[in-house]
Amino acid sequence: MMPMGETFDRHIVSALSASSPSAWPLPTAQAQLDFLRNIQAVLEDGQFVATYKFALLTALADLAVEMGADDGAPCRLALADIAGKFVAYYWQQAAPFAGVGDAGVLRQSTGAQAAVLNLLAGERSIGLGTVAQLRAIPARWQSVLTRVARIIREQPLHRLQVVAGEARIFLYPHDEHAEAITLLPGVAYQLRRFHPLVTGLARARWMSLIRGIPANHNMVGQAHDLERFLFGNERQPISHHLPLLTDHQRGLCLYCGARLRAGDAHVDHFIPWSLHRFDALPNLVAAHGQCNLAKRDMLAAERHLERWVERNAAAFREPLPGAPDMAATADDAALRIARWAYQRNDDNGAAVWLPGRQTERLSGRYRRML
Repeated sequence: MMPMGETFDRHIVSALSASSPSAWPLPTAQAQLDFLRNIQAVLEDGQFVATYKFALLTALADLAVEMGADDGAPCRLALADIAGKFVAYYWQQAAPFAGVGDAGVLRQSTGAQAAVLNLLAGERSIGLGTVAQLRAIPARWQSVLTRVARIIREQPLHRLQVVAGEARIFLYPHDEHAEAITLLPGVAYQLRRFHPLVTGLARARWMSLIRGIPANHNMVGQAHDLERFLFGNERQPISHHLPLLTDHQRGLCLYCGARLRAGDAHVDHFIPWSLHRFDALPNLVAAHGQCNLAKRDMLAAERHLERWVERNAAAFREPLPGAPDMAATADDAALRIARWAYQRNDDNGAAVWLPGRQTERLSGRYRRML
């Protein structure tokens, strides 16, 4: 097994930084199989005492989609970005769960309550109902990110890759003093390729650990809505964006192109929420209710993608009032997520949605758009 010492980690990070992009080929089929075996070993390790490892693995997969590329290159992830994901994941879970028995905040550690939960419960207690409201107070948001990043650095970051008490360095080298980690060559590519599998397994183990903690038994019992509470309700309210989106689309449905009418307009996630949980404005569109319901969880056809890219280029490349740089940053992330989603769909030979119940296969034009 490779050592986890600070000298080794800094040597690897230095080597990654100095190497040229052309030095990183795609992982071989055997390497990908080994990667999945390591993921399985990490998730099945019996020494989990808190849910942080599951959150960290999910965050790495989500950020690989948002910040990585479809090549074998290493990918640098700031701890602040990982902390932002932790806040998004745990925000809903810091609210009381009204299950079959007692109501309260679910315990996320076999010992004392996880520190992130206590921190976010404190933020909720002052009247902040959503992550968006917390982000709207920059000083408070940065303070939360700093504290959550410190927790991540001190706890799950160096424990995630320990299996049966031994280090198994296959995701990233660890430097306990660094403000970022660097995913090893091929890791971002594999996290992107196997994203639904990795995040699905992590969330299943996350829920299983919560069910198994004795302090939760009176609240959880055999509740069937636990998964929905933990992972299904964390999306932020989006209907209030409808007037702005309608204005940016000149009053037209993004999908069918017909005029939107009061009472028959929905806000839809262009890249489906079920595929990647991204609530930023560039990923939201105004659409007829019928179009939204027909599209369901499918990717939209290339003609719709073209309209979406053009709308975002015109509407969200400039900072929004009161939110400098946020709009352009979100649009960049939306494009990266879309590039990943359409490439994945193309690789799998899946269909994309046309108005009504029609579908078609991708032609490859999406590559030029994205």
